[in-house]
Amino acid sequence: MDLGGTKTAGLVLHEGDIADRYRLNTDVGSQESVIRGLVEVYSRLQAGAAAKGMDIEAVGLGIAGFVDFERGVVTEAPNHPLCDAPVRDILAEQSGLAVFVDNDANVAALAEARMGAGRGSRFLVHLTLGTGIGGGIIIDGQIYRGALGAAAELGHMIILENGPSCNCGAHGCLESLVSGVAIYRRVEELSFGGRSSPMVKEFMAGPEAFAAADVCRFADAGDGLAREILEGAGWHLGTGIASLVNIFNPDTVTLSGGLLGCFHHMEGTMRSSFEQNAIAISRRHVRILTGTLGEDGGMLGAALLAREGIGA
Repeated sequence: MDLGGTKTAGLVLHEGDIADRYRLNTDVGSQESVIRGLVEVYSRLQAGAAAKGMDIEAVGLGIAGFVDFERGVVTEAPNHPLCDAPVRDILAEQSGLAVFVDNDANVAALAEARMGAGRGSRFLVHLTLGTGIGGGIIIDGQIYRGALGAAAELGHMIILENGPSCNCGAHGCLESLVSGVAIYRRVEELSFGGRSSPMVKEFMAGPEAFAAADVCRFADAGDGLAREILEGAGWHLGTGIASLVNIFNPDTVTLSGGLLGCFHHMEGTMRSSFEQNAIAISRRHVRILTGTLGEDGGMLGAALLAREGIGA
């Protein structure tokens, strides 16, 4: 299962194929309402599996937030009210099964390494590019979680000292330069700074209705300022990937998320920046690939986490 700020979704993985799926909107009104949603998704999937003559053997869950993997506790989360919540034990009591809980980007990285674009990679770095930027790291085939389960906050790697402010309180984070929010803020900055283009005209007519996807639309139509913004974001992304490759020497870097819809405008400058900044021996080895699992990546990774957790 995959728990986010807007949706709670799950699937049944059977012999490598998706046998069933279910999703609902996340009710973030309280910790209890979030848990109820998780239990409902599990119950629907369990019933669907039973109707097809299948037994669910274990439950995996990826959550947007900080997770103490050993205890199965969500310590804190930015987009829903879970705080020091013993999610593993609650779901284990409801299901009677072994339950494994991890960060959503960690399990997405696991899925890409096992069955996605990075299949076969023992060392992999995964970046999720959306409203914000998340990440997961696979070292010698295993998820790297750090001392407190707070590792791989790759969106908060500093790329530009004294750069734009980030929601985390720092300045110049990758997220503050490349994410959907960052792209929107760049449009806002240039629009109010006097730059002119068809994109700016639409933005100024209704800033509240404008989004990063609109920048891509204008770039596709030939708007020079829109292309400049996306190419700039691509350059910063390449710098960030180069830093990660220099540190971790991975086999593969995989990219997923909503911003991949803009990636054709970002890829050229991303690769130029990467080539300029990555150490040669690691640069020659690594592959930088777009993910192949789409929105299913987090759910598939959670299923793999559970399957491997019980040794299946």
